[in-house]
Amino acid sequence: MNQHSHLIVDAGGTKTAFALLQNGEVFRCQSTGINVNYTPEPDILRILADAVAQFPRGTAIGEIDYYGAGCATPQNALRMEGYLRLYFPTAAIRVWSDLMAACHALAGGREAIVCILGTGAASCHYDGREMVDRAPSLGWLLGDEGSGTHLGKCLLTAYLSETLPHPIRQEFEGRYQLNRDRILQRLYREPQPNLFMSQFAPFLNDLRDEPAIRQLLTTAFGTFFDKQKSYYPDGEGLPWHFTGSVAAHFEPLLREAAESAGCRIGEITGDPIERLVQSGINQ
Repeated sequence: MNQHSHLIVDAGGTKTAFALLQNGEVFRCQSTGINVNYTPEPDILRILADAVAQFPRGTAIGEIDYYGAGCATPQNALRMEGYLRLYFPTAAIRVWSDLMAACHALAGGREAIVCILGTGAASCHYDGREMVDRAPSLGWLLGDEGSGTHLGKCLLTAYLSETLPHPIRQEFEGRYQLNRDRILQRLYREPQPNLFMSQFAPFLNDLRDEPAIRQLLTTAFGTFFDKQKSYYPDGEGLPWHFTGSVAAHFEPLLREAAESAGCRIGEITGDPIERLVQSGINQ
């Protein structure tokens, strides 16, 4: 077995990134997202099988660090380890929550509040070694304020309640070929409405200078900080680090919301896996 073969996986709700470190080189591939709470087992196994099929011939993986959405509970972490074990029976497997990827990538050995704002949202108080406190994860239906899914939900609510300015409404309909009936069917009668809602984040980013859209975004990010701050009474003065596509693309508005909430932004990166890979190469 090649002792230098180390697989790092960063699995979010929208995409899963695989980075295979072997003899100082990095092989990468990408697939659709995995969230153990929502993704059906056959889909998880298919995603893993497709990735394995792309690895260089003769690859023998000695260790795996899997950072995944939905893996914060011991039960889900064990379940994900079982899926991985089907393809890598002899590897040393460590399953972490996706939030721990952000901790390892951004905070390193330093205390901070660490957050994800991507398809979903999450945050924790990290002491430099482990998460000492974490906001309850209520998922897209009851929580995830500030996430791509939440932003999409706010946009659709404004569209369906006819409070969206007419020019923006027309642009939305033209870009996505949607109307009221199709939206309601997609939300209530078809699978994975959370992913349907999250797809509209780029539209909001394109129009973020429009007053109505700017207000929608400002309110959403303000709600994120108002809710998350309440979970960390001992976190005053700590930097708030962020990973995730929403955090990266809406960084200026996120920083404004943080300042209004009295929070100090530390580092923001769209994808933590690059820093995890660099750390693995340097070990």
